[in-house]
Amino acid sequence: MKSILGVTNELSQALQRSDQDIINAMTLVKVSKQRLQSIRDDGWSSLLNEVLLFCDSHNILAPNMNDIFVTQGRSRRKIQKVLNLHHFQVELFYQVIDRQLQELNNRFIEK
Repeated sequence: MKSILGVTNELSQALQRSDQDIINAMTLVKVSKQRLQSIRDDGWSSLLNEVLLFCDSHNILAPNMNDIFVTQGRSRRKIQKVLNLHHFQVELFYQVIDRQLQELNNRFIEK
């Protein structure tokens, strides 16, 4: 998440500069979109490895990615059963990046 938010923070800081011209600003938006797409396409494995190493070094029990994800506070009879891997990768990781990309696409229309 740090790398995802880092991309948008860098863009935000650059766009707030008073000496920013529109051509450079749109280039920065395009580069930010490309960086987010790259993280989406290739960043899951490295993120998961980083989290697992952190958990291991701090004696934190990490969930087994092949176990069924257990939703807290909901009836377990009515939910679709998905693996932890699917939940964390698709329902969280991809969703965060997709929302960032969607926001950039909505705010900065390329012509």
